[in-house]
Amino acid sequence: ERIQQCRGRVFALQDEPEVSRVWLPNNDSPGLAMARAFGDFCLKDYGLISVPQISYRRLTEKDEFIILATDGVCFIAFY
Repeated sequence: ERIQQCRGRVFALQDEPEVSRVWLPNNDSPGLAMARAFGDFCLKDYGLISVPQISYRRLTEKDEFIILATDGVCFIAFY
């Protein structure tokens, strides 16, 4: 919704129907498969943001590991 309100386009290619991508309003590029990114400045005016989506969960004794991940960075901790 955010991207479409900023005139960006969101759609999937025929050969990848399960992957929605962000496109410039009048150009079939860059086809970014995420709505949040630190780079890709050409899409900033069209709803792409760099603010991460954060969720919290209280760890319990039943939890065996945690995964902290983002595009390009991943951290796994076992305890």
